[in-house]
Amino acid sequence: MSKDDKDIDLESNNLTWNYKIDNLLAKWCDESKCYSWMHSESYLLDVKKARNFLISINLLTALTGVSNIITGSYNINGFQVSWIFGGVSIIVSSLNVLQDKLGYQQRADLHKRLANQWSMITYKIEEIIILPYSSRQDCKTFLKFIKKDINQASLEGSGSISHNIINKCYEKFKNIFNFNIPDICGQIEHTKIYDDKIINNIENDDITTNLLINN
Repeated sequence: MSKDDKDIDLESNNLTWNYKIDNLLAKWCDESKCYSWMHSESYLLDVKKARNFLISINLLTALTGVSNIITGSYNINGFQVSWIFGGVSIIVSSLNVLQDKLGYQQRADLHKRLANQWSMITYKIEEIIILPYSSRQDCKTFLKFIKKDINQASLEGSGSISHNIINKCYEKFKNIFNFNIPDICGQIEHTKIYDDKIINNIENDDITTNLLINN
């Protein structure tokens, strides 16, 4: 996904929850929502194509069988009518081969599985970042496993989304304020680096806020 995760050493023994990690997880969560949406749309598109192929093949097969029974050996000036339906049978065979080559049903199944995987990633991140730091599980452990899930889903779905779906994703989410869209949608962002000043300022603001509330 994003290059921001390179800023954080997932192998560090001193890794603890902080504002920068929350921002990174929020970014991953936004991007996972985009990927889930794109795979869902791709699933609907491919399953429709697979269904159309199947219906066409079944109708032509049924038509050929019935017509052969009705016409039998009927001919017109020496032309066997059954030859026409023999040609239709060849078309049906060609469609079956084409369907196997295009693999619309297999692609639909892949997109459905990946859409579910990205949705699960979204749920896991949303469940953890809504909690206060003291109520969360170990930071290093969570990041390790969520990054593994993200890498697996990204690897399986690499190159499987059409440019048309990618463009639709960008148009759908581009106007949401401060929403992070995946780089594949054409919105490349500058890589962020660790900044002690930002972290210290945030921590000082939190301390000041707590003092004001307690007083």
